[in-house]
Amino acid sequence: MDTNIPFPRALGAYLLAVSCAALVFFLGNVLISSRFSLAVLALDWIMAFVAALLPYAAGVAYAIYRGIRSSRYFLGGAVATALAFAPLLAVTLRFELFLKQLPVLAAAGLAGGAACWLCVQSKSTISV
Repeated sequence: MDTNIPFPRALGAYLLAVSCAALVFFLGNVLISSRFSLAVLALDWIMAFVAALLPYAAGVAYAIYRGIRSSRYFLGGAVATALAFAPLLAVTLRFELFLKQLPVLAAAGLAGGAACWLCVQSKSTISV
């Protein structure tokens, strides 16, 4: 079994994961607050991109080193990364709103992890 993840595939998986996670977080917030703004979506994407960069790089490096391709590894790592930023939400939001945000944050991590895992596991050999 090939355990190497080529850099272009890892980069594509990261961009896809960040986009999915930001979109799920944004849509969850729209459902909670009934407010819609494309500027907020862009801000969510930028925050997800910056916040997940180091955990993603470390996680993929470890996965390559240990030969891990498990969906549980990628999903768990993404949810853990998303929930690691819960204290920042706790500081900035009212407690009731913070409690509503936790499942949205976990769902965003789950969506990002699933997208990443699917991209990494893809058998496609299309070069860009």
